Amino acid sequence: MTAGKKIKIAYLCTVAPKDRKVWSGTFFRMYESFQNRGFEIEWIEVGKYTDFENSLFSRVENLYKKLFQRGFNKNHFLLKAFFASRKLTAKLKNSSADIVFAPTYIAELAFVKTNKPIIYLSDATFHQLLNYYGAMSGFGFASKKLTVLVEKLAFKKAEHLVFSSEWAADHAVNFYRIPLQKVDVIKFGSNSAAPDKIIQKDYSGEIVFLFLGIDWNRKGGQIALDAVKILRERNYSVKFKVVGCVPPVTDPVMEVIPFLNKNNPDEAQHILDILNNSEFVFMPTRADCTPISFCEAASYGLPVISTDTGGVSAVVENGETGILLPPSATAKDYADQIEILLKAPEKIKAMANKARLKYDNELNWNVWGDKMNTLIMNLLSK
Repeated sequence: MTAGKKIKIAYLCTVAPKDRKVWSGTFFRMYESFQNRGFEIEWIEVGKYTDFENSLFSRVENLYKKLFQRGFNKNHFLLKAFFASRKLTAKLKNSSADIVFAPTYIAELAFVKTNKPIIYLSDATFHQLLNYYGAMSGFGFASKKLTVLVEKLAFKKAEHLVFSSEWAADHAVNFYRIPLQKVDVIKFGSNSAAPDKIIQKDYSGEIVFLFLGIDWNRKGGQIALDAVKILRERNYSVKFKVVGCVPPVTDPVMEVIPFLNKNNPDEAQHILDILNNSEFVFMPTRADCTPISFCEAASYGLPVISTDTGGVSAVVENGETGILLPPSATAKDYADQIEILLKAPEKIKAMANKARLKYDNELNWNVWGDKMNTLIMNLLSK
């Protein structure tokens, strides 16, 4: 690179990374963070295949299912990785980028040929997601082995791996035997506008528990609703507000706002108003990697009540910025722990302030951008 020349990042994405809808806005926030630090961004489109290739992939999938009578991971297998990597190799050969940023794309990296250093980023390894997320469950033994092999090859091709939690990073190191010096934890930020400072509440009136997500079942909606109902039965003034989905049940304690579009200014402001007027985010999730809504909660000083699963503890500190109970916890277990807090408003205030401090120090895109900037400079100086 010549002095004064802008560093160009080849940003892999299925759609333009400035699209705010991809990965709940996270790809856009990363794109924005790079731009704010003076990097030039070149979008490298991935995930596009010819009709012949798609037909070939379908035949492989159908043959596997017929032979083994089990599910097949149609995104990660050797043939698809070969085609994806060959396409990426050709695009990078014609690219003037200095470094490659590959968020979550392992098939494209498995067999890629390039001299450009590659940074791979994700919120989990795909091996961790097997039988953890519903969409990654039910695969046959051979399909699981292929998934692991493709991921192993991709990790070998990458110059550096970045994960959003210690849960994911530790697994990459321990399962794939990745050297520690090749792995970093850089936490994601909030994808909503954060207030300059949080509202100091006295927690003496009605307590609003906010459920902010589109997947009622995976995010533990029924457990949260039942816990709030138990609290009301104990004569606490509580409300359960659901934003982003339509629960399969109704209840007087619950208010439902099916969907608010963050890309619509009025609806985005409505979300911020809801955050401002809530006391807790309550989502006892069954499976999660890095819940961005918990970063948003921290920015508004809302303690999070959730489950100690996946990468949740990277954004919520149990007893400090919220409550994390084991996956086996019942609605009553949650109600009991919440009741302890409701009897000690000063403890809630302390949690709220610590949550905001965690947002300021860790869970924002400025911190993410600064750390990524340092990483890129170090890699290019080798």
